[in-house]
Amino acid sequence: DLILLIYPRLNESIKRQDGFLTERTILSARNDDVSSINNEALHMFPGESITFVATDKIQENEAADNTYDNRYLKLKVGCPIMLLRKLAPKDGFCNGTRLIVVRCGTRIIEAKILTGAHSGKLVFIPRISLTPSTTEMPFQMTRR
Repeated sequence: DLILLIYPRLNESIKRQDGFLTERTILSARNDDVSSINNEALHMFPGESITFVATDKIQENEAADNTYDNRYLKLKVGCPIMLLRKLAPKDGFCNGTRLIVVRCGTRIIEAKILTGAHSGKLVFIPRISLTPSTTEMPFQMTRR
């Protein structure tokens, strides 16, 4: 009910203006609540979901890290996403940029920037490997 109150008609296949997703938000203090709300909203969103798999590996021997579960990212065309990496800051494509998914490929996501001076621009988000610069672990782990 909360999701449909904030995002009316989210579950309907209608053409929406970009402001529909940028002018409202649901905030939560707990990550598990955020995940629950995101999953429920994505489930309500029309269309078929596409699942991307994130894998973890230990860099020392390049072996798969079986102690961590693979993480799954589910998206649908038309759903909002937020970039968590600086890819092209001068083009408005940096950490915190809000986008809408236009198309999902096997190794790339095409999205449209929703906010800022570059609003409306189409961009591509490639598969990226992330390695923390500092860690308390005796090894370095990479998430793709």
